[in-house]
Amino acid sequence: MINDVTIGLQALARGTRLLNKPGVRVYVIIPLCINLLLFGALIWYGYSLFYPFVEWMMSFVPGFLDFLEWFIWLFFGSLAAITVFFSFTPVANIVAAPFNALMSEKIEIYLTGKALSSNVSFGKMAIDAIGSQLRKLVYILLWVIFGSWLLSLEYFDYPMGNHDLVFDEEKRQLRERRGIALGFGGGIMVLTSIPIINFITMPVAVAGATLLWVEQFQPNQVD
Repeated sequence: MINDVTIGLQALARGTRLLNKPGVRVYVIIPLCINLLLFGALIWYGYSLFYPFVEWMMSFVPGFLDFLEWFIWLFFGSLAAITVFFSFTPVANIVAAPFNALMSEKIEIYLTGKALSSNVSFGKMAIDAIGSQLRKLVYILLWVIFGSWLLSLEYFDYPMGNHDLVFDEEKRQLRERRGIALGFGGGIMVLTSIPIINFITMPVAVAGATLLWVEQFQPNQVD
């Protein structure tokens, strides 16, 4: 078991060295450039929409509060960074899927010295690869929903447990307000993925669950 784990970890380092081999690196560079252009264009488009909005807001602000503009742009930059962080991997995988298949083929040829016998055209392979990525995204989305549900159960257990609710009753109440449960759990999932912020996510989640219990769930309790 430990040996298998070591082999899996070492494969990443060994795979990195293969990316610079002749006939392989082009399949790294092309999708990387496409994704950089795509996300660069999206960020620029967001900036072009946000800039007039900032100017309009600052027109109502007294001169001595001009420093607030810096905080607004900091917020925009943080929002853009979070958006790129969570969307880059799935989008990049879709864009790069056809190139990744070709790269895998070239690496296998380099390692084995044998050409693959498949006669599938690039167009057919691209469609199949992108379709496979989309199906995996749906699968991942289902796991995200399940993870959000589990996180809600985890943190709602504290305020609900304080009122002697057992696990089955907690599940029943959260199912009745499924939107709140998934939104809350999804928010926790996002926060736990952000460096530094994830250190305070636990107390924030407990506080948020308690707030929701008091405002949304407890009023519906029958005394």
